[in-house]
Amino acid sequence: MSQAAFTLHFRNEETLRNLERVAEALGVTRDELAEVAIERELAAVGAGLEGRLARALQGLNSYGPADLDRDIRAFAQSEVDIEDPLQARLVESADAYGIGALFGHPVERG
Repeated sequence: MSQAAFTLHFRNEETLRNLERVAEALGVTRDELAEVAIERELAAVGAGLEGRLARALQGLNSYGPADLDRDIRAFAQSEVDIEDPLQARLVESADAYGIGALFGHPVERG
């Protein structure tokens, strides 16, 4: 049986000491304990992710043409009703240090 290797660096030395103590108390190696702990954690995280993905897929599957039409109308209406807080406005100011000239020719207005 081939074994894959992985070097684990602990940022918190206390975590490593706890791993060593618990492994000794259980009569297993640090590697065995760490592998079992990682497997359990990944299973728990994976189950949570699987549930979230299933709910997202269910929501997407329930979305139909009527929803699309409604959302397009709501978006268009919001463009009219809500003022854009990030709307650009022209501000006239003198280029005291000539920085604008470094980036190209000035645009003439007429």
